[in-house]
Amino acid sequence: MEHINSISEATTGTASADRLKEVPFVEVVLQKPVERFLRMVILSQRPVEELVLVSPIIGPLFGASVSLERVLDKINEDRTRTYVITNEPAPEYPSHQQAVSMLAKADFTEVRFNPSLHAKLYICRFREGGFALLGSGNLTETSIRRRIEIGMIVFARGQGVGVFNELLQWGTVRLRSLRESKLVKPMRLRR
Repeated sequence: MEHINSISEATTGTASADRLKEVPFVEVVLQKPVERFLRMVILSQRPVEELVLVSPIIGPLFGASVSLERVLDKINEDRTRTYVITNEPAPEYPSHQQAVSMLAKADFTEVRFNPSLHAKLYICRFREGGFALLGSGNLTETSIRRRIEIGMIVFARGQGVGVFNELLQWGTVRLRSLRESKLVKPMRLRR
């Protein structure tokens, strides 16, 4: 019985010596996927060109290993164009209000509210390449520390380039341009 050694083989039904040597373009993350994504962003030696944070609820991440403050430091350091799409904060969620306020104060962030949002998508794009996480986890301490979450990281390499570009297009253009995605804070790019 032949074993399937990569996702590309599973989807195409073919195996070749070249594919067996190919670096996988996806990774399933079973433990703390949102934390994994944030660590990859913060620890990146390459400047991050664009960051997309799509999460119905966002927290300041004070109890997590990677705080929102540290993410904002990386955004300012790299002058990263950052697109945030979330639900409008409600008084019963003070940590969401605090996180949105923190993000809205940053020059390089754009914040939009969409009341229909349930999707969770996080994208990090470099000048060349990048990676995206899609899965169940909100950008909150609870999601990182206490919930069982699952996610899939798609790398912009090999067959993952098309998937990555589709996710990037959805997060930076299509979702942002929906009538329901109300712009509440535009980006202020400093020179």
